[in-house]
Amino acid sequence: MQKKSIEILLKERSARASLSAGFQLYMENFRRIFKSTWIAGVITSIVCGITATIIFIWWPELIARVYTHLENAWQYADEYRMMLIVIGILTLLSFIATAIWGGYGAALLKQHQSGGAMLPKQRHLHWEGHMAWRSVKAWFWCVLLFTVFYGIVFAFIYWKRGVVEDPMHHVVSLCMAIVLFSVVTLLMVPLAYLSVKYLMDDKTSFWPLLFKRYGTSLRYWGRQFVVLLVCAIILGLLCCIVSLPEIILYEANWQARIGVVGGDPLGMPDSITILTFVTCALSSFMQLYITLPLLFCLYYMYGSIDARENEKKERMKKTDNEL
Repeated sequence: MQKKSIEILLKERSARASLSAGFQLYMENFRRIFKSTWIAGVITSIVCGITATIIFIWWPELIARVYTHLENAWQYADEYRMMLIVIGILTLLSFIATAIWGGYGAALLKQHQSGGAMLPKQRHLHWEGHMAWRSVKAWFWCVLLFTVFYGIVFAFIYWKRGVVEDPMHHVVSLCMAIVLFSVVTLLMVPLAYLSVKYLMDDKTSFWPLLFKRYGTSLRYWGRQFVVLLVCAIILGLLCCIVSLPEIILYEANWQARIGVVGGDPLGMPDSITILTFVTCALSSFMQLYITLPLLFCLYYMYGSIDARENEKKERMKKTDNEL
């Protein structure tokens, strides 16, 4: 069974075939996936719901109070800093919870790779914890890379302050900033294959894998770009639809708080906090399962790239033997 699963995974596929196989595997096993991950999904959505509620309710309220008493705005400095700290901590917890939940999805793929079934009768719970931890590390290292390289771009923009203040008179600097931003973005695409390979291969560490296989991943840049782009369009559109209630609540809260600054009554129901939390939590829960097919598509793309590389090695070995 394991041999059959590996043969199915390590198969030469185009980007279109990887997308098709990934979505098909997800849809065929959705009930099993949901049954295995819904508890982690609920916990993640609660954390995200609390974070969104703070941002949608208390943050606009603080801003409104500051602008209402602008002459004494300094009195709110401590509260302002505390709010930023709370939002930062909750946002970090949301990312960690999402990464852990993604690790549960990766654990299912690991089971599929090893046993041929998405959920064997005897669930390997230690895989879930192990994959959750590797998923958190993969997210952390990728975010670190994004932060460092995009930080270089923003440092350049800060150095050339005139780019923002008067872009028409700093065309060369503006073009350089756009080129730097584009190059960094394009160079981050190979992290898609490397991240999935890191999750699926227990014997690898992230940094040695990055230095050893980045060139290999870069050769399949186009395939990864197509998979990411198609998933971003399809899944992003679905996420936007699901997020409409959140967006409406966010705008309503901001408009209400701005109205208070102008002397209008708040005009929001007493249950707005609970309503906002429930809406954001439900929206986050649905978004988790809407975006999960991306991992499944990247899983088959990873298998396709490894199959291509193994085929090349076999041909080279055969050639060497003939010589």
